[in-house]
Amino acid sequence: MSLSNGSPDHSRALAKRLFRAPLYLYQLGWGPLLGWVPLLILTTKGRNSGQPRHIVIEYRRHGSKYYVVSGWGADTDWYRNIQDDNRVTIQHGAHILDARAQRVEDAAEALRALYMFSRNSWIYESLFARMSSAQAADLNTLAEVVEEFTVMRLEATEKAPALPAVEPFSPPARQFAAFVALLLAWRLALSILRPMFSERGRDERKR
Repeated sequence: MSLSNGSPDHSRALAKRLFRAPLYLYQLGWGPLLGWVPLLILTTKGRNSGQPRHIVIEYRRHGSKYYVVSGWGADTDWYRNIQDDNRVTIQHGAHILDARAQRVEDAAEALRALYMFSRNSWIYESLFARMSSAQAADLNTLAEVVEEFTVMRLEATEKAPALPAVEPFSPPARQFAAFVALLLAWRLALSILRPMFSERGRDERKR
């Protein structure tokens, strides 16, 4: 299931780069700060290489189950990897979990998962419409085209993860990134506070 038959390859490549940005934050050791963001790192076993492959994907959670939707249907490497070996590792915030991934075949369950995405984000109305033959993406129309979506269920287990989580950058790299972040935050604070102090100084001189 693709976004549209006419979607150019460069748009897909750009989307992949943008969605990989949080991966770098995890590699910098800032993952625990991202627990409130509905994005997780999904690690699958490469079907050809046998090596761990990490992707960033948006999720919705119901109990111990995490639901994700493949924007390009079965035409994604991570989905193909799961078809070959459905044991995965989930990483979100400070949590690293072993899980089993399975495509949701039950239409009612898939519809509930899609609704969890769309009810909190208006952007999914247009996005889900592009991902299917529906003219709109409300609850009624989604029920008519739910089989066109590739909805995956990631169910956490109590086992130790078989696949490694994202490997962090070296300590010097993380320290350098933290220094740059502090420097940028300081410059941003100055740019906000400087006009305030300048205006206050002018007011005092007028008095």
